[in-house]
Amino acid sequence: MPPFPSSAASGSEASAPLDAGYAKSRDTRARILAAALEEAGESGFYKTSVARIAARAGVAIGSLNYHFGSRAALIQELMRQLMDDYKTRAQAAEAQSGGDYFSRERALLLAYVSHVRRHPSYVRLADEIKLHEPDLYRRGAQHWVERMAGRIQAGVAEGTLHPMEEAEILLKAHFLVGARHALEELAQNDASLGDQEVADAYLELVRDGIGARGRTNDDAETNVEPAPGTNDAAKRTPMLGR
Repeated sequence: MPPFPSSAASGSEASAPLDAGYAKSRDTRARILAAALEEAGESGFYKTSVARIAARAGVAIGSLNYHFGSRAALIQELMRQLMDDYKTRAQAAEAQSGGDYFSRERALLLAYVSHVRRHPSYVRLADEIKLHEPDLYRRGAQHWVERMAGRIQAGVAEGTLHPMEEAEILLKAHFLVGARHALEELAQNDASLGDQEVADAYLELVRDGIGARGRTNDDAETNVEPAPGTNDAAKRTPMLGR
């Protein structure tokens, strides 16, 4: 899609046709992305055809090629769109969480579980990218690891997590990012668990693995406000083994 004009046109007579054209272009692009996401959820992005995506969007194949150029560009844009949605949730969660490392991490986990449940195609797309676009997947994974390492460093600095050397922080960051797959499985495949139960199951393992030494479970739990309606058994019982 061509860039939006800054001051190329002035006056209502000049801007109205341009605005209408860009609005139509944006609408076409949005319809293609929505159709591609639906196809990805039903049969897999790389198993469907460009023709099926175009037909579902109600556009010509040439229009799809014009807006995205290639299948790889289309799936990257799909993931960018999905990640923008998660980033909005994550930023809101971070702004409201406060507290220590575990309080902040719980808020982010709740945002992520909500995101995964709202967009069930997200995990499937990520798996397809891992298989068909391994370089893109590695770059994305490295980004997640770096962000996780930064949060662990902050937890160590505030004393919520036990002291760690840089190498251990990086190792734990890799482990925690990998463990998100278990969280995704719970979020997508166990409807009996609420968002808070899924997040707390993951967080229980994190607390046991990297929490400050010498703190009891009861001590650690005082740093996290229990969710309304969450009983002690649900709060203390790790469920990742289900």
